[in-house]
This record gives sequence, structure tokens and C-alpha cells, in this order.
Amino acid sequence: MLALRKRLSYKQAKWALVILLLLSLSMSAFQILIDWKEEQVIIENQIMSTLRIVESSASEAAYYLDDDLAKTVLTGLMRSNSFHKARLEDDLGYELASMYRSLAPLPLRWLSSNIFSGLPARFSLPLKRDDQLVVGTLVVSIDNAAATNGFIRRSIRLVTTSFISASLLSLAMFMLFYFQISRPLYRVIEQLNWLEKEEDEPAELKFKQTSREDELGILARTITALWHKRKKVESELAKSEEYFKAVLHQSSECMLLTNLKGQILDCNGETCRLLDYDAPTLLTLNIQDIDPEQEPSTLKGWTRNSQGDPKIYETQYHKSNGECFPVEVCGNIITLDNEAFFLASFRDITQRKKDQEQVDFLAYYDALTNLPNRRFLNQNLQQVITTARDNGQIGGLLFIDLDRFKNINDSMGHHMGDALLVEAAKRIVSCLSEADTAVRIGGDEFVLLIPMLDIELNEAQKKVTSLAETLLAQMSQVFRLEQNDLFISASIGISLFPLGDVDDMQVLRQADTAMYEAKEKGRNGFRFYRQEMQVQVAERAALEKALHSAVRNDEFYLVYQPQVNKNGRLIGFEVLLRWFSEELGLVPPSRFIPIAEEIGIIDEVGYWVLDNACQQLKTWQDLGLPASFEGIAINISPYQFAKDSFVDTVKEVIENTQIEPRLLDLEITEGMLVENIASVAEKMWHLKEHQVRFSIDDFGTGYSSLRYLQHFPINQLKIDQSFVRDLSNDPNSHVIINTIVSMADHMNLSVLAEGVENPIEKNILEKIGCARYQGYYFSKPVTGDIATQYLCGSVSFPLERQGI
Repeated sequence: MLALRKRLSYKQAKWALVILLLLSLSMSAFQILIDWKEEQVIIENQIMSTLRIVESSASEAAYYLDDDLAKTVLTGLMRSNSFHKARLEDDLGYELASMYRSLAPLPLRWLSSNIFSGLPARFSLPLKRDDQLVVGTLVVSIDNAAATNGFIRRSIRLVTTSFISASLLSLAMFMLFYFQISRPLYRVIEQLNWLEKEEDEPAELKFKQTSREDELGILARTITALWHKRKKVESELAKSEEYFKAVLHQSSECMLLTNLKGQILDCNGETCRLLDYDAPTLLTLNIQDIDPEQEPSTLKGWTRNSQGDPKIYETQYHKSNGECFPVEVCGNIITLDNEAFFLASFRDITQRKKDQEQVDFLAYYDALTNLPNRRFLNQNLQQVITTARDNGQIGGLLFIDLDRFKNINDSMGHHMGDALLVEAAKRIVSCLSEADTAVRIGGDEFVLLIPMLDIELNEAQKKVTSLAETLLAQMSQVFRLEQNDLFISASIGISLFPLGDVDDMQVLRQADTAMYEAKEKGRNGFRFYRQEMQVQVAERAALEKALHSAVRNDEFYLVYQPQVNKNGRLIGFEVLLRWFSEELGLVPPSRFIPIAEEIGIIDEVGYWVLDNACQQLKTWQDLGLPASFEGIAINISPYQFAKDSFVDTVKEVIENTQIEPRLLDLEITEGMLVENIASVAEKMWHLKEHQVRFSIDDFGTGYSSLRYLQHFPINQLKIDQSFVRDLSNDPNSHVIINTIVSMADHMNLSVLAEGVENPIEKNILEKIGCARYQGYYFSKPVTGDIATQYLCGSVSFPLERQGI
């Protein structure tokens, strides 16, 4: 039985008593303190009242110096137990009479001396005659214990009553806690102890306290519910153990059970089939017989660290014939009948390993073209160079980039671009021997690795030149894809090795540099790497760097080339961009415009041109334009036009500058018309609705069909200057221009000839029917100030040549 001092009711009553006593004593002390303040005032008032009773007689005794009367007065005062000394003095301080009584023995005198000692020890009363003349003094000393004895006894009774009340209340709380909490709770504990000692647990558990509606009732019902839940869990666990064997033997997975020493205790048919053992033989083996790496110490380590946490790992299992094969094992430590076992389910992953090897293989090959990729090249190029050096052979690396591939990819979709890359890869491979390797390193870039060309440099150059020409011829042939005829070309850079002490990355960079020169020289060609090319690469890098800050540094400016009619009257200006770099000097547009397109800042540059040209046009508009003036022409880059925001940008500039839209002529190239016709036509018609005009620049040099012109709102065709330049000595140019003028006349389009440099060309064009011109014969491009003079004055062209 639980000791009394350990019971909950005893502990509750003990602490309740302590708390109540402390509270009672605290409140009693507070009450006594308050009462003592009041008691002091009362005692002092009583003493002074007593003295005033004898004041008259004492005054007579002091005035007449009557000793007998003085003694009589003092005798009356000493009848009060509060006084133990009394003296009557005359006005000169001489004693008339005095009395003394020793202090009576009181049991509580120590309390008045130590605690209630706040009363004055002496009281004096001045004696006056006729309320004016002081005739003497009455002086008394009080017995502090006698004066406060009553108050002390009352305080003791108060404290005693509080203590008894607290004790009785604590006893009541003890009885309440015992009968309401402790005893019922102890009975629940006794019943649980009895269940613990019984070997056969009852099927059902009941407590008398379950009918209660308080916390004990909830506790009893909770214990009952947990008991039945435990019984249910134990029953389910027993069933689980029965199910375990059924699952083990019926599972399609290979499964086996061992003890922590590795002895195989059970297995299913799939395990026997995979390991090629019969069940009785397999049950005589240890796990190490089929997996030498699975030692008993490993299983014991699992028991300490990861019981209940499955571990998946790969290993090699051995069949009965000694053949080993890879398996993936899911192993776990399980508990059956309070004993730990190792359960393993495993599967043959031979095929998965083969698939993984295939994936690893594909990591070195391009998924689209099935050619080796950049990783393959990086890992093998240096070895090829080293082998060539050791064998005294000269090899070659060709860097191939497809020209205009981005235009096709953007205009016709990535699926068409992918199909083009596949066909281009096939043509490249068809030009190679078995020892050569074609690599796709990304995008539309390919690298050809030729391990051995020849031992002589000249012969090696001849062979690689022949290969490059063959590749260019293959790339130039039409590609028929999804009933579309596509034309591309290629730019090839060639680097031979080993020439000098160069490594693999240097050879690759040299070929890349040579390829860029082939692009700059007109594309559809090849170039051998030369040392001076590195200087050109550095110059290009400097130009790119300067170009990025050209707009911010205000290094661009515009010039305007007049456009005139056959009468020499000014009908417009073509806006031309110029760049003077503080670092590079004057850079021609033919050099920086392609680079601006490549590095992606042409949109920013194009917006600057459009905005500044329209601001200049607004200035001319405010000055007043001549009747013959039709507006300004601005060249639009294909990259700028392809932006989804192009139409909004043009409308924004028109709105900000407040120009008349009909005075704005946007010049686009012929090739832009065949790239995503629907999108191009939509943008052009949208701007046409706002009165913006369009001209086709360099007409006749593109490869589009003339039937595309009917889809677009074109106002003017500009004859390319290459036709005008050959007009006087090439009959074909005469025929081409005549055809363009005739076609434009039937389509109600204007025609303007570019690059007119002499009166002969102008006269021939006029006879053909071309009545609008532009070129150095009339005027070079001029600054805005000079262009303003042309507009404001009655100028007839041609003029004396102006400086730029």
C-alpha cells in the first residue's frame, strides 16, 4: 500500500495548510498593524483625558503651593494602573508632591517592550490659572505593558483563531482530496497492478470509476480504451506474423529471411529460381554464401543504427553455379517475437546496368544528330594531337558554322531548324573517311576532326582545302524539308596541328577565329587560321566593348542623304547612322551594324535612331516643309522588326515626338518578307493603318518570290545600287531595272534608284521610267544643319558635293 506521505491527498493537504497558514498569519499581522496605529491614538487620548480631569485641582494646589492638595491629586491619578510615576511641580519647577508605584509583573510585558513600544514614556500637562498664568506642571510616566495589555490579548486571540481556522480548513481539504481523488485513483492503480500480476489477462477491462463525469471518469474510460486498443494491436500483430510468411512465399519479389548471424531461415520460390537453388539446400546456407560482402557484423550494425529503416544498396549475388550478377537489395531489420531478423528483398538489375551504360554512352553523343558532342571532343582532341605529333603526321580541325540558320530557326520554327541540322549532319558525315570524326558542339556549330592528312604541310593544306570545298558544295545544295526548299551556306575555319606548341583548346580557338573571318568575308567560304587573325579577334572584342557603351556615351549621330525627283526637287531624306568612338575613331556602319545584331543591342540602337530621326523630323515640321517633301526613310534591322513590341515602339515614338506618321518611311529588306509572312504582314498592316509608309530596300538582290509582294502594304521599291553601278556597261542590269520599273508601275508602286553617281546613270534611269533618285551625284549624306538648309531654301539638285 502506498505510504501516506507519498499520497496525492496528503501532499495537497500539506501544501494547502502551509499556504493557508502563511496567508492567515500575513493577514492577521496586517490587521494587527492597522489596529495598533489606532490603539496608540486611543491610549494617548485616554491618558490626556485623565490628566485634564485633575487639571483644575492640580492648578489650585500649584497656585497656593498646597502640598496636601497636591498629594491628594496624585493619589487619585495613581489609582489608574496605566501610571507608575506622578509628580506635581510649581511654576519654578520645585516639586510639591510625587508618587511612585513599581511595575506589576505581566506575562506579556516582553511583547509591549519589543513590539508595541511606540507609546511615549512620559506625559506632561501645563497648569494655568485663569487660562493665562502658568502656575505649575503635572508630569506622569505610564506603564507601557499595562496600557497595551488589552490590545495584546485581543491580537493573540486573533492569531490563534486564524491558525485554528487554517488547520481545520486544511483537514477538510485533506478529507475532500482523499475521498474524491486519492482513494478512487488508488483503486484504479490497484486494479491495474492486479492485471499486471495476472498471467491470463481478461478479455474485457472495466473500472467502477467509468461512470463518473469528472476527470477520474475520463481517466478510467481512457485507460479502458487504451487497454482494448492494445489488445486489438496485439491481435493484429499476431495476424501480421501469420501474414508475413504468406507474403514472403507469395511475393513476386525475391525475398529471404536470416537471423543476425546470417543463417538463412526462410525464402520464397522466386529466390530459389533466381539463385538456382532448391529450398532445402538454400536453407542450409549463410547469407555470405550468396553475398560475400554481407558479414554478420554488418547486420548487427544495422540493428543498432537503423532498425525499422530500410536500406537500399547494390551488390553482387552468386548463383549455385558460381555465376555472379548485379542485384538491388532492399534490406531491413524486423522484429518477430521480440527477436531481430534481417529481411531482404532483391531483384536482378542486369538489364538496368546495361541501360545505364547506354545512358553513359549517350552522354558523349548528341541526341539530335547522333554525332559525338562537345564532351567527346574535349576528352579526345588532346590525345589526337599527341598521336599526330608522335607519328609525324599533320591533322586538321575544321570549325563549321551554318550561315543564316538563326533566321530559319526563328521564322519557320525550331522543329524545322532541328530537321535542317539533322540533314546537314548527314551531308557532313558523307564527306568524311572512317578515320575522321564529325562533332556537333552546339547550336548550328560542327567540328570535324581529321587525325591524319599528310606528313607534308603543303599536301595537308591541299587535302583539307579539297574537303572544305566539298563541304561548302554540299551545304549550298537545296534542303527539301516538309515540302519547303531551304537554302543555307556554311562558314568554315581551319586549324592544322601540331604546328608549334599548341594544346587542344588553342587549336579549337584558332579554328573558331578562322571561321569568324570567313563569316566577315561574306560567308559561304573557308579560311585557314593565321597568326594575324588573333589581332582581328582582339579588335573585334574591343569594338564589341565600345559598342555596348556607345548609346550611353552619346557617340552615335545621324546624317541625311537627300532623295530627289527627276526635276531635281527634294522629296525626302534617307536617315543614316554614324558612329565616332572616342577609342576607335570613326567606325563604318558595315562594320558595327552586323556586330550590334550579333550581340543583341541592335534593338537599343534602332530605337535611338528612330527616336532621334523623328525628333529632327518634328523640328523640320515646325519650320514648315516644302510641298514636294514626302518624309524621311529609316532602315529597320530584321532583328528589330522581329520584336513583338516593334509596332508599339513605333507608335510610342510617333506619339512622343508628335510627327505626322505619313512622313515616316520604314525601309525593310526583301528577305524579311519571307520570314513568318503572317506576322510580318500583320505588323506592316497595323502600322499602315496609322499612315506609316514602307519601302523595300535593295530590291532585286534577295531570293524571295515576287508573289509575296501582294501580301504587304508596300509603297516603294528601292533599286539596289549594284544594278545602277553596272547600268552603263551591263545590259542585264538595264533589263532588270526595266523589269522592276514596269512591275512597280503595274502594282502602283514608286521606284527609287540608289547609288546614282553620275549624270549618265541618271539619264538612263529617267529614260527607263525611274523618276526618283538617291546618290552622290546629287548629294553626299549631310548633317542635320545642312539638311535643314536644303529644306528651307529653294535648292535644286545636283549640288556641289558636300562633306559628310
